[in-house]
Amino acid sequence: MQADRAGHDGPISVLALTAGVLATPAAWLIQICAGETVIAYTCFPHNVPLRIPLAPAIGWSVAGMSGLMLFVGVFGTWLAWRNWRRLTRARRSQTPEATDTRVEGEAFVARMGLMASVLFLFALVATDIATGLVSACT
Repeated sequence: MQADRAGHDGPISVLALTAGVLATPAAWLIQICAGETVIAYTCFPHNVPLRIPLAPAIGWSVAGMSGLMLFVGVFGTWLAWRNWRRLTRARRSQTPEATDTRVEGEAFVARMGLMASVLFLFALVATDIATGLVSACT
């Protein structure tokens, strides 16, 4: 029954479905929260603005973290796309008499995950561009 649900590719685990939905939004949230915290700590210690950050390599560390989160976001978007494709094939292979509501629900979750992942991947790229264009302590 499980193998029939997902077509020839095999079943999709709950972990893969959840990761496809949450990976890219979580990567964006981590990028925003961690990046802002690190920059605020090095550029505004004790609420005193500085022209130069306390740690000169802060720009490279924020850029590295942004690159890592972009990689996680691309992976999450790919996973969401793969889940959506596999579940769409599984839905289409069902006969109208034997429609499995679980497959329908998983396909809906995969579709929402793909849309959210594409949206947050765009936000990750926009944040990376802004990080590259604006200096840390301005």
